[in-house]
Amino acid sequence: MGNIIIRELKPDDMPKLFNLVVTREELDIDGAKKRIQLMEWCAFKNPYANNEPTYFVAEDNGDIVAHLGRMPTEFMINGKHQKGYFGHDLYVHPEYRKKGMGFFLSMSLYKAIEERSDSFLCFIWTSRLNLDMQRRRGYYELKAGCYLKILNPAETLRKLLKQETLVKVLSPFIKLFLDLIDFGLLRFISDHREIVAMDRFDVRFDNFYQPILSKIGMCSYKQSAYLNWKLVDRPSSNVILLAAQEEGQLRGVVVLARHLGKPYPEGMIVDILADPQDTSTVVALLRAAIIHLKRKECFLLDVV
Repeated sequence: MGNIIIRELKPDDMPKLFNLVVTREELDIDGAKKRIQLMEWCAFKNPYANNEPTYFVAEDNGDIVAHLGRMPTEFMINGKHQKGYFGHDLYVHPEYRKKGMGFFLSMSLYKAIEERSDSFLCFIWTSRLNLDMQRRRGYYELKAGCYLKILNPAETLRKLLKQETLVKVLSPFIKLFLDLIDFGLLRFISDHREIVAMDRFDVRFDNFYQPILSKIGMCSYKQSAYLNWKLVDRPSSNVILLAAQEEGQLRGVVVLARHLGKPYPEGMIVDILADPQDTSTVVALLRAAIIHLKRKECFLLDVV
């Protein structure tokens, strides 16, 4: 353990980092290349980083054997600006886990990002084990709702029944039933908001969204530069932006993603950006999201 150095990630570390990423069991070579491109984008293109460290690594005899991300972010909390950080993307080389060094390396990386963060630090996308560990270390747990809507029941039935014949028989009838419910509900939702596609966020969005930030209790400070970095311009981006307009004025945006890597395509509502008191726009954006993802033949809609 005496040879291990904990330090911030540098741009010229990316080849070494790739050698670590390629050891992930769930990734092939192409998957590792895509992941390393995304990590580089997150690490060195963040518009809120201001030259602060964004990833920390553990180095042993010149090799990178573990990493942990620390994403600088600006928040709005009760209408006031607050700097904060997201800790994310912990990974330790499997050989070092086998040696019993996984916990030591993880704690060393956590300590490094805590010491370098001068505001609050929160963790997202953590495993159950990691969550239990952070609770014991004094972190407060915040929960947000996550909702699923079944658009096509075939895969759900397949998991429940485990009999392909029954799935083939029942799935069309249940899908028809779900479609009829959606048809009945969606037709009664007012569509006086015009829904149009957007390519990216721009000054028009900033002019619309900045005045309503104070109405949202706590959220990241969402400017067009940040949203384009996070969602639109990043490597392998697959988001769809749908905007709600009324008489030519922007009223809100819904951000959708469609995941094709699973056995069946799944849709996700990544974000809804609207005045929280403008329920007409929020409902119109939800309606547009359901219709769009149904047309893309997604089996499930995930709202996070």
